[in-house]
Amino acid sequence: MEIAFPFRYFTDNGFDVDIVTPKGGKAAVYHSGKISDELAQIQGSKSFVEKTQNTLPAGKIRSTDYAAIYYPGGHGQYWDVIPDVRIAAAAAAIHESGGVIGAAGHGTASLVNVRLSDGRYLVENKRMTCFPWWAEKQWMNISDYGKLLPFDMQEELLKRMANLVVSTKETMNDKSLVLVSDDANRLVTGSFASSAKPVAAEMHRLLIANKAAAAPRPATGT
Repeated sequence: MEIAFPFRYFTDNGFDVDIVTPKGGKAAVYHSGKISDELAQIQGSKSFVEKTQNTLPAGKIRSTDYAAIYYPGGHGQYWDVIPDVRIAAAAAAIHESGGVIGAAGHGTASLVNVRLSDGRYLVENKRMTCFPWWAEKQWMNISDYGKLLPFDMQEELLKRMANLVVSTKETMNDKSLVLVSDDANRLVTGSFASSAKPVAAEMHRLLIANKAAAAPRPATGT
């Protein structure tokens, strides 16, 4: 759901979408348990299958071709995406050119090492959220409840001076804590896998706002 729902949302709203992986080729798309009819429809669609079976290699993308970058979740981010300096550089360049950055669930970990051209971390002073460490320790048997992960993203984001808003067990249904949009810095983050579609919708809103702000203003006279 963390890639399928945003993919459908963006394509339904007229955007061209590319899927990028470090090496290109077939993406590791997976899910756990039974999936909804809506999700099954997306995953079986010709466009989704084509894009996920033929991802672009990170070394062959041009950041100038993109208005936004979205990071889906999944623990593979820790070993495949985070160490890839090409993907990090593309994210930084897209952001510095006025583009929008989005992430849901564990995808937010991919922002930890992204640096801007002045050397600062992209997340510095940005209002954002992430997948909570308490949830990792209680829910994620796939990571042996955090023991297999190379770092705690919540802790690392704080080290990089992110303005972090973390959902607790008591507040996990509070939309303002599960979905955080830093409009001024064009950054949208969601705490959980279920945040993926709302993150895409917020990114779309910011992309529309960016386009309107960049449009030529009509001449006015007295």
